[in-house]
Amino acid sequence: MAEGKFLRLAKRGLPLEGETVIDAHTHVGGSFSLYHIPFGSVEGIVEQMDRLGIKKICAFSFAGVNSDFALGNDQVMRAVKEWPERIVGYATVNANYPGEWIPELERCRKGGLRGIKIICEYQGATTEGTDFAPLYGYANDNRLIMINHNWGRPEFLDSLAERYSEACFIIGHCSTRYVEVLRRRKNVYQCTCAALMFRDVENLLEAVKAEKIVYGSDMADLDGPFGLAPVLYARIGDEEKRMILGLNMQGILDRYSA
Repeated sequence: MAEGKFLRLAKRGLPLEGETVIDAHTHVGGSFSLYHIPFGSVEGIVEQMDRLGIKKICAFSFAGVNSDFALGNDQVMRAVKEWPERIVGYATVNANYPGEWIPELERCRKGGLRGIKIICEYQGATTEGTDFAPLYGYANDNRLIMINHNWGRPEFLDSLAERYSEACFIIGHCSTRYVEVLRRRKNVYQCTCAALMFRDVENLLEAVKAEKIVYGSDMADLDGPFGLAPVLYARIGDEEKRMILGLNMQGILDRYSA
């Protein structure tokens, strides 16, 4: 395969200028309780976006992972207010406080947030073991995007996507586990976040069409180039890379959570 534009830019260390690049999986908040996060401020993240040529990020908080989700959501809302053209904010809730889910989501929607991050494995719970029906229903009624650290068994995600067909479901980490669900459900997408090698992205393309895949890095939890490189170096065509890097996520943002 001939060397394309994206690989040439990557090898030269140049930003992806002139392209729509949207990172579907990032964290803001400046720090994390489990370990140090260098360059984790919003300013540090935007600086890294500029260096890499990332147009926009979809972001949720560090604090909401296993600490104060309301504090974390406040941080995301401030980031969105400061960088409205660069940051799309998602709300995080805690699996252990179901009575606060809907009021918090309402507060966050009024504050400009457009999606929901679920990460209950860090909160002593599991997706399948938690009755998230009110949250799923809210997402469905408002056509929200939901990204989950772990959706559980493929058949479980398949049933959710069928029942809540007006919501968007993003599989938060790179996997071929949900291939059949991705093929069957138009409202389910796979993120490349935590792809370790370009072969991981190639494996996804062998299993599902490019339009079902969105690029994500886990920045600033992980370094931005670490998540971008597996897509840039994958032995796939530039048009497929273009879809994965941003066009697919732009389409999702246009259709959901507007």
